[in-house]
Amino acid sequence: SELIPQLQDPERKKVLFTHLGQGLYAFSLGLAKKVLIADTLAKVVSVGYANIPELNTFSTILVMLSYSLQIYFDFSGYCDMALGIARMLNLDLPVNFNSPYKAVSITDFWDRWHMTLTRFFTKYVYIPLGASRHGKVRMLFNMFVVWSLTGLWHGAGWNFILWGMYYFALLMIEKLFLLRFFEKYP
Repeated sequence: SELIPQLQDPERKKVLFTHLGQGLYAFSLGLAKKVLIADTLAKVVSVGYANIPELNTFSTILVMLSYSLQIYFDFSGYCDMALGIARMLNLDLPVNFNSPYKAVSITDFWDRWHMTLTRFFTKYVYIPLGASRHGKVRMLFNMFVVWSLTGLWHGAGWNFILWGMYYFALLMIEKLFLLRFFEKYP
């Protein structure tokens, strides 16, 4: 619904040098994030993972932070590159990454990270299952289904399914217990 009308619009088939420039800038920024930052951090992570028994507290924290930043800049870079290529072709893609490490909750994190995937699962799985309209138990079941599928979407292995269950558990704790606390103490 977002892309097809753009592909059919004859005005978008014209070369616009402003869009080429904007797209090249976004692509270059994304490529720099990927190659200069994420790939450099990946080397630190690889060395750390290869030498886990030798890691001390400082190096363990360094590897953990490097991994978090590697994933962040890798995904952010790919999103910028995709937006840049699309802009060069006179297409407007939806924003897919909005500073998720600034999030104030797990829900907010997933509203900022891989936004199109979140929107897809919300629109085509969570809402058709009833969302939160049929009580807490049903809401939790619907969240369980969504996060099971999200894990499978990332890969067909137990580690991905466990990753999905991990986020389901965090979101369940947030929805059942933490949101009430934050409502009392704004």
